[in-house]
Amino acid sequence: MSLNHLVTQTYLKKSSLDGQTALMLAASQGRTEMVQMLLECGASVNTQDNEGSTAMMCACEHGHTDIVKLLLAQPDCDATTADNDGSTPLSIAMEAGHKDIGVLLYAHLNFTRQVQPTSPYNKIMILPETVV
Repeated sequence: MSLNHLVTQTYLKKSSLDGQTALMLAASQGRTEMVQMLLECGASVNTQDNEGSTAMMCACEHGHTDIVKLLLAQPDCDATTADNDGSTPLSIAMEAGHKDIGVLLYAHLNFTRQVQPTSPYNKIMILPETVV
């Protein structure tokens, strides 16, 4: 394990007094390139701070559409997580007046769900018609 890897992993896990991670801070401030770099280094998209907020919620609140897209593109991103007040990324975006992000999240939540390969719902059985 390289020193660079150890430093990166330590930095990704450090948080502020409120529990905010580097990813949350970069998402809040609209630092798209920093968000991309942190994601490439393995930053967790679903980590919650002391108030239950995630990087996705930070990006939604501040209207950073490109960052929302980056976060949604992560396979383990959970866009349904609620904070301590019960707010979700979608409700936060809408309350902040960022309808474009609201539409993006709504579409992601309702139209891009992938069926799991091991799901019993992958196979459709067509039953023969019964003649009465």
